[in-house]
Amino acid sequence: MNRLFRPYLTFLLMGSILTFSACKDDDEPGPEDEQEVITAVTISLTPTGKGQDTEATISTLTGTPVQNAPLTLRPGTEYTAVVTMTDESKNPVADMTAEIRNERDEHLLVYTFTPDAGSNATVSVNITDMDQNNRPVGLESTVTTGAGIGNGKLKVVLKHQPGGLKTGTNTTAGETDVDVSFNVIVTN
Repeated sequence: MNRLFRPYLTFLLMGSILTFSACKDDDEPGPEDEQEVITAVTISLTPTGKGQDTEATISTLTGTPVQNAPLTLRPGTEYTAVVTMTDESKNPVADMTAEIRNERDEHLLVYTFTPDAGSNATVSVNITDMDQNNRPVGLESTVTTGAGIGNGKLKVVLKHQPGGLKTGTNTTAGETDVDVSFNVIVTN
């Protein structure tokens, strides 16, 4: 009887060892929410009345932000603005705008205009696109210039605000995916 029991005991022990070694550790952390890789930001402005369209791109592919041309705006004018973002390190260049739009409940573009010393230029940005919770995103907006002329910088910051960080009013919460400043000229 002892001989009949030994093979069963061996199979039982081997099965236990395999079962315990095959179990997955459920306490392992999951993958982190990765930041987008964005190496170029383009802002395209179209006046709502008559006037000239303007567009500028800042590339950070080399590590230093390089703007291809200043944004030249007319005073007292309203523009429809569209921002696009790409990853130029990929071949072909990857359109990151679609990913931001798909994750719009986790992203917010923040705009700040700062006039140069002695400049009378003013530029305001009103975000027009919203996420599923009716909070601003910022890929689409209305840009309005005041009556003054001069130069300044339009800072564009893309905040990644996952996990309930996005409130629509908190512009500092979350990780910064992009932080660039466009040279702006407001002239007649």
